[in-house]
Amino acid sequence: MEEANDSVSLTLHTLSSVRSLIINAETSVSVISSVFDFLTGLLSRDDSPILHHVLKLLSDLSLSRNELAPQISESILSNLLRLQNSSGADDENRGRVAAESLAVLASLSERNPSVATRIDGEVFASICLGAPVSSRMWIIRNAERFCIPSSVLFTLCFGFTKDPYPLIRKLALDGLVYVCEAGGFDHVHAVQGCYARAVELLGDAEDSVRSSAVRAVSVWGKVLIASKDERSRRECSDAVFLKLCSVVRDMSVDVRVEVFKAFGVIGSLSESIILQTLSKKVLKSSGKGKKPLDRLSNESADAAAAAGVFIHGFEDEFYEVREAAVDSFHSLSVNSSEFPDEAVCLLMDMLYDDYMVVRLKALEALHHIADTGNFKIQETYMPAFLDAFIDTSENIRLTARNILKLAKLPDLKLVNKGVDGVLKSLKMYPQDEPDILSTLFLLGQNHSNFVVNIIKRFREKLETDSGNKSEFDSRQVSAFLVFIISAPLSSKQSITSIPPLVFSYSLAMLGKFSCGLHDMMDQDTLLAYLAHCTTLSASSGTEFNKADMLLNAYRRSNADHSGNPVLPQTSKDISAESKPMASIAKLEIVNPTLKSVNHILLKIKAAWLLLQSRCSKEAFRALRACKQELATLTANSSISNGALEFMCQYVHLIELLAQVWPHFENSRHTSTYRSAELELLMKELETKLMEIRCRFTGLSTEVSLVMELVILSCLLRLYKFEICCRLSCKKKLSSTVSQLEVHHEQQCTKPSDFLTDTKKSLQEIGSSTDISCSRLLELINKFSCFSPEQFTLSGNLQCLSAELDVPGNGPYTPISFVAGLPVAIPCEIKLLNVPRDARLWLRISRSDDTCQFVYLDPNLYDRDETEKRFMFTAVACMTRRAVVFTLRVLIGMECLVEDICCIKHRYGPKHPMAYLCKEREVHFSLVSRTKTVL
Repeated sequence: MEEANDSVSLTLHTLSSVRSLIINAETSVSVISSVFDFLTGLLSRDDSPILHHVLKLLSDLSLSRNELAPQISESILSNLLRLQNSSGADDENRGRVAAESLAVLASLSERNPSVATRIDGEVFASICLGAPVSSRMWIIRNAERFCIPSSVLFTLCFGFTKDPYPLIRKLALDGLVYVCEAGGFDHVHAVQGCYARAVELLGDAEDSVRSSAVRAVSVWGKVLIASKDERSRRECSDAVFLKLCSVVRDMSVDVRVEVFKAFGVIGSLSESIILQTLSKKVLKSSGKGKKPLDRLSNESADAAAAAGVFIHGFEDEFYEVREAAVDSFHSLSVNSSEFPDEAVCLLMDMLYDDYMVVRLKALEALHHIADTGNFKIQETYMPAFLDAFIDTSENIRLTARNILKLAKLPDLKLVNKGVDGVLKSLKMYPQDEPDILSTLFLLGQNHSNFVVNIIKRFREKLETDSGNKSEFDSRQVSAFLVFIISAPLSSKQSITSIPPLVFSYSLAMLGKFSCGLHDMMDQDTLLAYLAHCTTLSASSGTEFNKADMLLNAYRRSNADHSGNPVLPQTSKDISAESKPMASIAKLEIVNPTLKSVNHILLKIKAAWLLLQSRCSKEAFRALRACKQELATLTANSSISNGALEFMCQYVHLIELLAQVWPHFENSRHTSTYRSAELELLMKELETKLMEIRCRFTGLSTEVSLVMELVILSCLLRLYKFEICCRLSCKKKLSSTVSQLEVHHEQQCTKPSDFLTDTKKSLQEIGSSTDISCSRLLELINKFSCFSPEQFTLSGNLQCLSAELDVPGNGPYTPISFVAGLPVAIPCEIKLLNVPRDARLWLRISRSDDTCQFVYLDPNLYDRDETEKRFMFTAVACMTRRAVVFTLRVLIGMECLVEDICCIKHRYGPKHPMAYLCKEREVHFSLVSRTKTVL
């Protein structure tokens, strides 16, 4: 006996040494091979304690040496088959070793998918039947980890449902559920037998067994239901449901939870059964005292078993049961075409539950009923519903608002209560503002017939607070506004029924609204919609009908962005005028960049309308957004760099015009300070217009854009400034009108109303009389920024530009000069798209604005290349009596435009200059005459 113990001790000591070799990464391959041979040799020993350690070491070896995994798996599997074929007295130890071998094989196959462990069904059944209870539990629980045929696994689990041990019976039922969910098992008699065995175990003494039996009844019952024909399928569903109802009042909480979860798996039921579940009293429709035949078990099924099932579930003392009951009720509502009002009433009562998860499940069920159109909010439901708006849970508040988005409120009283409840929630939880705005927007769209009454209620508040900025920015006002502005998107309400003040305020809150409505329309669409509503709300019926096409265009744009149009387009909305938009839409699909450009154009147009509505702050914000979006675009095959640069310059022009515009909203006579500020802005505007006309070539329809802005600037000068500048300004106006008229004739395009009216006014006054101020103001207000057709953005559109550099010059490497003598400035020049006949000058200026012009010889750039590079040495005669100083140098081009007057200079350009590059600072350092001589 002592010798045997010494052998065991020696062997365990050896195994510990072997493990140190296995985990050591420096162990050689030959030693590892010897270790593998040693361990596989020990597998043949029928010593259970030793085999336990050997199997663990083989598992560690496969983990550290992945290439040995197939050989290790083969060795363990061979030993497992040997153990099953051998006979011995210690069957319990042999079964335990077999279970441990299966565990190692399963882990090997999971770590190495290439090592697939397929065990013969008979071998697996033999192992399972011969293993002790603890090992058998593990084998049944992990049976899916082995590639066991479903028929073998079904037979084993079905037999173990009669096992004397409760945990074995539970695991056997779980195994049957796994076989069913895995699919491919459709033996009718076997399915019926499994269902019957699960029904039998519903009366088991152990709670865990009954809980698993409920799952087995629902799963196998669903298979039986699917195997029946269409006519008897509903009766089979009712039979399974009634079987489960028999244990709905079980003493175990887990069993009751599983029962209600199983209800949601069954599917559709007879309407009489559903009605019976909502009443504790047995109804006549369900057959009081009647015992219908159960087609699944050929026994009578009592329909009264379903009496008040969901009421019991909703009233259960444990919240887990209530949660499962509400969830299963939701699942049944999905599969039922309609639910009675009693069901909705029960769900509304669950909104008062103490547990958040139960309230949330109840709201989700109500949301589904509302989504099917069967939820009619009554006045008795409103208190519970309004409480959900102010619940402490964010998910509950969100779900309640989602229900309100779908709800149909029957009268104005309930609409007012719904709006008040949402506003109360907004006051308590301001972080919910974006979704609250979305809720009110859809609520107003679905109840547009009540919007006039809502306007009457809040109109006095809106008009009273229009001058109070704190009230104007309040969340309450924004909530009312978003409710009202949604009405025109419904076909039941027109824009003209809403005061213009509403849309003016809404434009000022564009940023806030776009955050809340981002899932329905993007900011561009919302901006354009509000801008047009602002101008159309006070229009006549004829003008409004003409604008219907624009609204439909924005609705189509909304459908393109979100996939869910706010209002579908009808056939009568499509007209001949909308055909160009269809072609534009096709181009946008091919070229996404063009789509982005068109959105930017829409935003520029809307910004101009905002400006005319005296919302200058939002107009500037929209224009800044345009600049940022243009900066992110890159040129491609269809949109050139010149086209993108033209758009940037045009946005800058509109921004300058936006700064000028407020000066013309006040009286004609302003203070000296404001007049000086206006003069500076006008000069900057006119200079930018001149630069655009000179610096861009290949302009097509865009010419009318720039020329109309020139006409507008002339009209603004004639209206605001003194008589001294009127004669020259009027000559420029007439010249520009004539040029633009010729352009339209050459392009075969129709002049705008703005151009036509301006020409008519010039013809009326002749050559002597001035245009009246009222007529000037009328013409100014007719300017409409642009129409989309004026932007073609062709590939021929090019921007003239230049780059100027003084090599090697900087603050620490200045050019040496002698005071009083000229100094040479070496310039490296690069010209882009500059034509051969352009007249270029270098402008050299000092800090006191004294400047000198140096003419660039055309022979330097007399080539046809798009990009021209050359060196030029400019001689500056403006050296100062200072140790160091700087000069600013840049390249300009004479603007040879017909309506631009010549400049009388003795030296330098004869026409105004358009500058092609940024100023370059040139640094100079004084050198004494003595050093120069030396």
